[in-house]
Amino acid sequence: MNWMINWSSEPESDRGTQNVDLTTVIGGRGTSYPCPDLCALDQHIGRLYRQIEATPPRFPELVQELWADVDLLLDRRLWLLLNPQLSAAA
Repeated sequence: MNWMINWSSEPESDRGTQNVDLTTVIGGRGTSYPCPDLCALDQHIGRLYRQIEATPPRFPELVQELWADVDLLLDRRLWLLLNPQLSAAA
């Protein structure tokens, strides 16, 4: 019956949810974009646009990855705009 003992010090209901941050968008390359509000989100988008413009043409894969991150952030921006009561709580 020892196989049924929970040897972990944390409750089962808490496992896997400790580092969940609903205000952070994770990009395709694993880049973390903290987006607690629209201002922070717009700053990330602006920085990515500048990175895209500064990337040499010999790195098209990097440009595609950066655009994919911009798309994720734009999706998040739209979500925040459509759910103002949720974005105010975050």
